Amino acid sequence: MNTRPAAMWWGLAAVVVAGLLFVPIVLSNADDAANGFEGYVQSGTCADPSGDFKADLESEDNEYDVEPYLAVGADGEAVTLGYNGAPGVPGFGFSAIYTDQQFSLVVEDPGSDEPVACGDILRPDSDDAEETGVALVQLLPVESSDVEGIAVIQRAALQRELDITPTRVRIILSTDPVSVPSDVAAGYEGYVQGGHCDSPEGKLHVKLESEDDHDVVPFEARSGGTGDPVTVASYGFAGAPGFGLATAYADQDFSLVIADAESGDPVGCGDILEADADEYVEVGQALVQILPSDDAGEAAVQGYAVVHRVGMQRELDVTPTFFRVLLFAPPAD
Repeated sequence: MNTRPAAMWWGLAAVVVAGLLFVPIVLSNADDAANGFEGYVQSGTCADPSGDFKADLESEDNEYDVEPYLAVGADGEAVTLGYNGAPGVPGFGFSAIYTDQQFSLVVEDPGSDEPVACGDILRPDSDDAEETGVALVQLLPVESSDVEGIAVIQRAALQRELDITPTRVRIILSTDPVSVPSDVAAGYEGYVQGGHCDSPEGKLHVKLESEDDHDVVPFEARSGGTGDPVTVASYGFAGAPGFGLATAYADQDFSLVIADAESGDPVGCGDILEADADEYVEVGQALVQILPSDDAGEAAVQGYAVVHRVGMQRELDVTPTFFRVLLFAPPAD
Protein backbone atom coordinates (compact mmCIF):
# COMPACT_ATOMS: atom_id res chain seq x y z
CA MET A 1 0.00 0.00 0.00
CA ASN A 2 1.21 3.45 -0.87
CA THR A 3 1.29 5.54 2.32
CA ARG A 4 2.12 9.21 1.82
CA PRO A 5 3.15 11.63 4.55
CA ALA A 6 1.48 14.99 4.06
CA ALA A 7 4.69 16.92 3.47
CA MET A 8 6.36 14.64 0.93
CA TRP A 9 4.24 15.79 -2.01
CA TRP A 10 5.39 19.40 -1.62
CA GLY A 11 8.45 18.59 -3.69
CA LEU A 12 6.20 17.81 -6.66
CA ALA A 13 5.31 21.47 -7.16
CA ALA A 14 7.39 24.54 -6.52
CA VAL A 15 4.73 26.54 -4.75
CA VAL A 16 1.54 24.58 -4.08
CA VAL A 17 0.40 21.03 -4.70
CA ALA A 18 -3.07 19.74 -5.47
CA GLY A 19 -4.42 16.38 -4.39
CA LEU A 20 -6.53 14.22 -2.22
CA LEU A 21 -6.87 12.85 1.24
CA PHE A 22 -7.94 10.58 4.03
CA VAL A 23 -7.60 9.03 7.50
CA PRO A 24 -6.21 5.84 9.06
CA ILE A 25 -7.81 3.25 11.31
CA VAL A 26 -8.45 5.49 14.33
CA LEU A 27 -11.19 8.11 14.40
CA SER A 28 -10.15 11.59 15.52
CA ASN A 29 -11.52 12.90 18.79
CA ALA A 30 -13.98 15.77 18.41
CA ASP A 31 -12.11 17.86 20.98
CA ASP A 32 -8.99 17.88 18.77
CA ALA A 33 -10.81 19.02 15.62
CA ALA A 34 -10.08 22.33 13.93
CA ASN A 35 -12.95 24.80 13.83
CA GLY A 36 -13.14 24.75 10.04
CA PHE A 37 -11.63 25.94 6.76
CA GLU A 38 -12.37 28.55 4.10
CA GLY A 39 -11.93 28.19 0.34
CA TYR A 40 -11.83 29.98 -2.99
CA VAL A 41 -11.40 29.36 -6.71
CA GLN A 42 -8.48 31.15 -8.36
CA SER A 43 -7.21 31.52 -11.91
CA GLY A 44 -4.11 29.56 -12.80
CA THR A 45 -2.84 26.32 -11.30
CA CYS A 46 -1.81 25.61 -7.73
CA ALA A 47 1.85 25.81 -8.71
CA ASP A 48 1.37 28.90 -10.86
CA PRO A 49 -1.63 31.06 -9.87
CA SER A 50 -2.18 34.02 -12.17
CA GLY A 51 -3.88 36.39 -9.72
CA ASP A 52 -6.36 37.53 -12.41
CA PHE A 53 -9.44 35.94 -10.84
CA LYS A 54 -10.62 34.91 -7.37
CA ALA A 55 -14.09 33.75 -6.29
CA ASP A 56 -14.64 33.09 -2.60
CA LEU A 57 -16.74 30.10 -1.61
CA GLU A 58 -19.89 31.05 0.29
CA SER A 59 -21.69 28.91 2.84
CA GLU A 60 -25.29 29.91 3.50
CA ASP A 61 -25.74 28.66 7.06
CA ASN A 62 -22.33 27.77 8.48
CA GLU A 63 -19.55 29.92 9.90
CA TYR A 64 -16.92 28.22 7.72
CA ASP A 65 -17.05 26.75 4.21
CA VAL A 66 -15.85 23.38 5.53
CA GLU A 67 -16.59 22.33 9.11
CA PRO A 68 -15.96 19.25 11.28
CA TYR A 69 -18.46 16.45 10.76
CA LEU A 70 -19.34 14.91 14.10
CA ALA A 71 -20.97 11.53 14.52
CA VAL A 72 -22.02 9.49 17.53
CA GLY A 73 -19.45 6.76 18.15
CA ALA A 74 -20.06 3.30 19.55
CA ASP A 75 -19.41 4.62 23.06
CA GLY A 76 -21.98 7.38 22.64
CA GLU A 77 -19.32 10.10 22.44
CA ALA A 78 -18.92 12.49 19.50
CA VAL A 79 -16.12 11.66 17.03
CA THR A 80 -14.86 13.66 14.06
CA LEU A 81 -15.05 11.62 10.84
CA GLY A 82 -13.64 14.40 8.67
CA TYR A 83 -14.47 17.91 7.48
CA ASN A 84 -17.45 18.49 5.25
CA GLY A 85 -19.00 21.41 3.41
CA ALA A 86 -21.04 22.24 0.30
CA PRO A 87 -20.64 26.00 -0.30
CA GLY A 88 -21.61 27.83 -3.46
CA VAL A 89 -19.20 29.68 -5.77
CA PRO A 90 -20.79 32.98 -6.87
CA GLY A 91 -19.17 34.27 -10.03
CA PHE A 92 -17.73 30.95 -11.17
CA GLY A 93 -19.70 28.88 -13.63
CA PHE A 94 -19.23 25.16 -14.19
CA SER A 95 -18.78 25.79 -17.91
CA ALA A 96 -15.53 27.67 -17.17
CA ILE A 97 -13.90 24.27 -16.62
CA TYR A 98 -14.34 23.60 -20.34
CA THR A 99 -12.60 26.75 -21.53
CA ASP A 100 -8.91 27.22 -22.32
CA GLN A 101 -8.36 28.95 -18.98
CA GLN A 102 -6.97 27.15 -15.95
CA PHE A 103 -8.45 27.32 -12.45
CA SER A 104 -7.63 25.78 -9.08
CA LEU A 105 -9.42 25.29 -5.77
CA VAL A 106 -7.67 26.52 -2.62
CA VAL A 107 -8.46 25.62 0.99
CA GLU A 108 -7.08 27.99 3.61
CA ASP A 109 -6.77 28.31 7.37
CA PRO A 110 -9.22 31.07 8.39
CA GLY A 111 -6.96 32.07 11.27
CA SER A 112 -3.87 32.80 9.17
CA ASP A 113 -5.43 33.08 5.68
CA GLU A 114 -2.64 30.73 4.54
CA PRO A 115 -3.37 27.94 2.02
CA VAL A 116 -3.32 24.47 3.55
CA ALA A 117 -4.47 22.43 0.52
CA CYS A 118 -4.93 23.02 -3.18
CA GLY A 119 -6.17 21.21 -6.27
CA ASP A 120 -6.11 22.01 -9.97
CA ILE A 121 -9.60 21.97 -11.52
CA LEU A 122 -9.12 19.66 -14.48
CA ARG A 123 -11.54 19.08 -17.32
CA PRO A 124 -13.32 15.69 -16.93
CA ASP A 125 -12.45 13.16 -19.62
CA SER A 126 -15.98 11.75 -19.75
CA ASP A 127 -18.89 13.12 -21.76
CA ASP A 128 -21.23 11.83 -19.05
CA ALA A 129 -19.53 14.08 -16.49
CA GLU A 130 -19.98 17.09 -18.77
CA GLU A 131 -23.66 16.29 -19.33
CA THR A 132 -24.41 15.80 -15.63
CA GLY A 133 -22.26 18.74 -14.57
CA VAL A 134 -19.83 16.99 -12.22
CA ALA A 135 -16.07 17.45 -11.85
CA LEU A 136 -13.74 16.02 -9.19
CA VAL A 137 -10.72 17.83 -7.74
CA GLN A 138 -7.84 16.32 -5.80
CA LEU A 139 -6.77 18.43 -2.84
CA LEU A 140 -3.18 17.85 -1.71
CA PRO A 141 -1.34 19.48 1.21
CA VAL A 142 0.52 22.75 0.78
CA GLU A 143 4.05 22.71 2.19
CA SER A 144 4.03 21.08 5.64
CA SER A 145 0.24 21.08 6.00
CA ASP A 146 -1.53 17.89 7.05
CA VAL A 147 -4.81 18.82 5.31
CA GLU A 148 -5.89 17.03 2.15
CA GLY A 149 -9.11 15.88 0.60
CA ILE A 150 -11.35 15.73 -2.42
CA ALA A 151 -13.96 18.07 -3.88
CA VAL A 152 -16.95 17.49 -6.13
CA ILE A 153 -17.88 20.52 -8.24
CA GLN A 154 -21.51 20.35 -9.32
CA ARG A 155 -23.62 22.41 -11.68
CA ALA A 156 -26.87 23.00 -9.80
CA ALA A 157 -30.24 23.14 -11.51
CA LEU A 158 -31.25 26.50 -12.93
CA GLN A 159 -33.89 28.32 -10.90
CA ARG A 160 -36.22 31.02 -12.18
CA GLU A 161 -35.05 33.71 -9.78
CA LEU A 162 -31.39 33.26 -10.75
CA ASP A 163 -29.74 34.76 -13.81
CA ILE A 164 -27.03 32.11 -14.02
CA THR A 165 -26.79 28.40 -13.26
CA PRO A 166 -25.18 28.24 -9.80
CA THR A 167 -22.16 26.09 -9.04
CA ARG A 168 -21.69 24.25 -5.76
CA VAL A 169 -18.57 22.59 -4.37
CA ARG A 170 -18.80 19.66 -1.96
CA ILE A 171 -15.50 19.44 -0.08
CA ILE A 172 -14.40 16.59 2.19
CA LEU A 173 -11.14 16.99 4.12
CA SER A 174 -9.06 15.08 6.63
CA THR A 175 -6.00 15.99 8.67
CA ASP A 176 -4.73 12.42 9.14
CA PRO A 177 -2.26 10.45 6.97
CA VAL A 178 -3.66 8.93 3.79
CA SER A 179 -3.09 5.52 2.25
CA VAL A 180 -3.96 4.88 -1.39
CA PRO A 181 -3.92 1.68 -3.48
CA SER A 182 -0.80 1.03 -5.52
CA ASP A 183 -3.06 0.55 -8.55
CA VAL A 184 -6.58 1.92 -8.93
CA ALA A 185 -8.97 -0.88 -9.83
CA ALA A 186 -11.18 -0.68 -12.92
CA GLY A 187 -14.20 -0.73 -10.65
CA TYR A 188 -15.60 -1.50 -7.21
CA GLU A 189 -18.92 -2.81 -5.95
CA GLY A 190 -20.61 -1.78 -2.72
CA TYR A 191 -23.15 -3.12 -0.26
CA VAL A 192 -24.67 -2.28 3.11
CA GLN A 193 -24.35 -4.94 5.80
CA GLY A 194 -25.75 -5.37 9.27
CA GLY A 195 -23.32 -4.65 12.10
CA HIS A 196 -20.19 -2.51 12.17
CA CYS A 197 -17.10 -3.22 10.06
CA ASP A 198 -15.31 -5.02 12.89
CA SER A 199 -18.40 -6.98 13.94
CA PRO A 200 -20.65 -7.79 10.94
CA GLU A 201 -23.84 -9.61 11.78
CA GLY A 202 -24.50 -11.32 8.44
CA LYS A 203 -28.27 -10.76 8.70
CA LEU A 204 -28.46 -7.97 6.12
CA HIS A 205 -26.83 -7.59 2.72
CA VAL A 206 -28.16 -4.80 0.50
CA LYS A 207 -26.28 -4.34 -2.78
CA LEU A 208 -25.81 -0.85 -4.16
CA GLU A 209 -27.28 -0.33 -7.62
CA SER A 210 -25.75 1.96 -10.22
CA GLU A 211 -26.53 2.71 -13.84
CA ASP A 212 -22.86 2.08 -14.67
CA ASP A 213 -21.12 -1.28 -14.98
CA HIS A 214 -19.75 -0.87 -11.44
CA ASP A 215 -20.90 1.07 -8.41
CA VAL A 216 -17.59 2.98 -8.18
CA VAL A 217 -15.25 3.63 -11.12
CA PRO A 218 -12.10 5.70 -11.72
CA PHE A 219 -12.88 9.37 -12.42
CA GLU A 220 -10.51 10.56 -15.13
CA ALA A 221 -9.68 14.13 -16.06
CA ARG A 222 -7.37 15.68 -18.62
CA SER A 223 -3.96 16.68 -17.38
CA GLY A 224 -3.43 20.44 -17.54
CA GLY A 225 0.06 19.93 -18.95
CA THR A 226 -0.25 17.12 -21.52
CA GLY A 227 -3.99 16.67 -21.90
CA ASP A 228 -3.58 12.95 -21.16
CA PRO A 229 -6.17 11.24 -18.94
CA VAL A 230 -5.27 11.08 -15.24
CA THR A 231 -7.25 9.47 -12.42
CA VAL A 232 -8.12 11.95 -9.69
CA ALA A 233 -10.28 9.58 -7.59
CA SER A 234 -12.71 6.69 -7.83
CA TYR A 235 -16.29 7.89 -7.82
CA GLY A 236 -19.79 6.47 -7.77
CA PHE A 237 -23.40 7.46 -7.18
CA ALA A 238 -25.53 4.44 -6.41
CA GLY A 239 -28.85 3.66 -4.79
CA ALA A 240 -29.45 1.21 -1.94
CA PRO A 241 -32.88 -0.37 -2.57
CA GLY A 242 -34.34 -1.62 0.68
CA PHE A 243 -32.12 0.48 2.94
CA GLY A 244 -33.34 3.75 4.39
CA LEU A 245 -31.11 6.33 6.05
CA ALA A 246 -33.57 6.51 8.94
CA THR A 247 -32.45 3.05 10.04
CA ALA A 248 -29.09 4.56 11.03
CA TYR A 249 -30.98 6.27 13.85
CA ALA A 250 -32.65 3.08 15.04
CA ASP A 251 -31.16 0.73 17.59
CA GLN A 252 -29.25 -1.20 14.93
CA ASP A 253 -25.75 -1.01 13.47
CA PHE A 254 -24.93 -0.85 9.75
CA SER A 255 -21.81 -0.41 7.64
CA LEU A 256 -20.88 0.21 4.00
CA VAL A 257 -18.52 -2.28 2.37
CA ILE A 258 -16.49 -1.57 -0.79
CA ALA A 259 -15.45 -4.73 -2.63
CA ASP A 260 -13.20 -5.47 -5.58
CA ALA A 261 -15.40 -5.88 -8.66
CA GLU A 262 -13.55 -8.94 -9.92
CA SER A 263 -12.81 -10.94 -6.78
CA GLY A 264 -15.63 -9.67 -4.57
CA ASP A 265 -13.17 -9.33 -1.69
CA PRO A 266 -13.72 -6.36 0.66
CA VAL A 267 -11.12 -3.63 0.21
CA GLY A 268 -12.67 -0.91 2.38
CA CYS A 269 -15.41 -0.46 4.96
CA GLY A 270 -17.11 2.35 6.86
CA ASP A 271 -19.55 2.35 9.79
CA ILE A 272 -22.79 4.23 9.12
CA LEU A 273 -23.02 6.33 12.27
CA GLU A 274 -25.69 8.69 13.53
CA ALA A 275 -24.86 12.34 12.88
CA ASP A 276 -24.28 14.48 15.96
CA ALA A 277 -25.88 17.59 14.43
CA ASP A 278 -29.57 18.24 13.82
CA GLU A 279 -28.87 19.94 10.49
CA TYR A 280 -27.74 16.65 8.91
CA VAL A 281 -30.61 14.71 10.42
CA GLU A 282 -33.16 17.18 9.07
CA VAL A 283 -31.84 17.23 5.49
CA GLY A 284 -31.24 13.49 5.45
CA GLN A 285 -27.47 13.26 5.00
CA ALA A 286 -24.70 11.30 6.65
CA LEU A 287 -20.94 11.11 6.13
CA VAL A 288 -19.34 7.66 6.18
CA GLN A 289 -15.61 7.25 6.70
CA ILE A 290 -14.29 4.37 4.57
CA LEU A 291 -11.13 2.76 5.98
CA PRO A 292 -8.92 0.03 4.50
CA SER A 293 -9.92 -3.58 5.01
CA ASP A 294 -7.33 -5.45 7.08
CA ASP A 295 -6.80 -8.31 4.62
CA ALA A 296 -6.83 -6.28 1.39
CA GLY A 297 -3.10 -5.51 1.31
CA GLU A 298 -2.04 -3.10 -1.45
CA ALA A 299 -5.56 -3.22 -2.94
CA ALA A 300 -7.07 -1.58 0.15
CA VAL A 301 -8.88 1.72 -0.35
CA GLN A 302 -9.78 4.73 1.76
CA GLY A 303 -12.29 7.48 1.22
CA TYR A 304 -15.72 8.73 2.15
CA ALA A 305 -19.33 8.19 1.23
CA VAL A 306 -22.05 10.81 1.51
CA VAL A 307 -25.45 9.24 2.15
CA HIS A 308 -28.35 11.20 0.67
CA ARG A 309 -32.01 10.75 1.44
CA VAL A 310 -33.84 11.83 -1.73
CA GLY A 311 -37.29 13.45 -1.58
CA MET A 312 -40.16 11.00 -1.76
CA GLN A 313 -41.95 10.74 -5.09
CA ARG A 314 -45.58 9.81 -5.63
CA GLU A 315 -44.87 6.46 -7.24
CA LEU A 316 -42.56 5.36 -4.41
CA ASP A 317 -43.67 3.95 -1.09
CA VAL A 318 -40.41 4.81 0.68
CA THR A 319 -37.89 7.61 0.52
CA PRO A 320 -34.93 6.29 -1.51
CA THR A 321 -31.36 6.47 -0.22
CA PHE A 322 -28.29 7.07 -2.39
CA PHE A 323 -24.58 6.74 -1.67
CA ARG A 324 -22.07 9.15 -3.26
CA VAL A 325 -18.77 7.27 -2.88
CA LEU A 326 -15.37 8.96 -3.13
CA LEU A 327 -12.21 6.84 -2.94
CA PHE A 328 -8.72 8.33 -2.91
CA ALA A 329 -6.26 7.66 -5.71
CA PRO A 330 -2.53 8.39 -6.02
CA PRO A 331 -1.73 12.04 -6.86
CA ALA A 332 -2.40 12.75 -10.53
CA ASP A 333 0.71 13.95 -12.35
